[in-house]
Amino acid sequence: MKHPLRTALALFLCSLAAVLMLTSCSPRRPQASAVDVNGQRLELDLVPGPYFRHSGRFLIFSITTSPQIACWIEAPDGKYLGTIYVTAKVVTRKWFGAPSSGRPEALPVWSHARAQASLSADAVTGATPAGTLRVQSPLGAGLQAGAYVVKLEVNNSFDYNERYTRANSGVNGQPSVVYAGRIDIGTGESTADLAPIGTGSVDGRDGNITPGLEGITTAREILASVRVLYHDR
Repeated sequence: MKHPLRTALALFLCSLAAVLMLTSCSPRRPQASAVDVNGQRLELDLVPGPYFRHSGRFLIFSITTSPQIACWIEAPDGKYLGTIYVTAKVVTRKWFGAPSSGRPEALPVWSHARAQASLSADAVTGATPAGTLRVQSPLGAGLQAGAYVVKLEVNNSFDYNERYTRANSGVNGQPSVVYAGRIDIGTGESTADLAPIGTGSVDGRDGNITPGLEGITTAREILASVRVLYHDR
């Protein structure tokens, strides 16, 4: 017969492990807020919104999470070309208590696009920023002149609402929100102000984007603004 105290302790430790697994996105100082890059380059400027940090409860625990983010560039036909910036957790897959495959549901659109491209690490990585983020990438130097599409995906765990509940959306709550914008490369300075275009899979099963933001509430306000600039000198 199991001892009641041992049983209670085991349940407590299991709950604690679940919280630690998903609050690994908790606020930290940015590890890579800027890169010293000269010449042709892309620059990501990201401003947090009012729901950048999300506070809530998990069982008896009070938790605060910050989002996972990936920003990348594509050809006009949708072919993935390279990542400008991604939070380190997504790349290392070191989620406490998660499977070795990590958590593809965190950023499913970026995860599937990059996996299909079969590329190695190609981006500036860092912890989730504590404030405004400015990252410069040399990626622009390797691209031919022309028009490209820049996308950004953001997701905050436990971000539940009336449509996306604990019962039907697992860890995520609301799915990732995908932003996009056009940028011209190789023809002088250019700027793309990214706007939300849809959402990713709530369970990470595919990399498809569902157009529109139906049912999305607080996840709309994780970011206040997203801008990508191309510099040629």
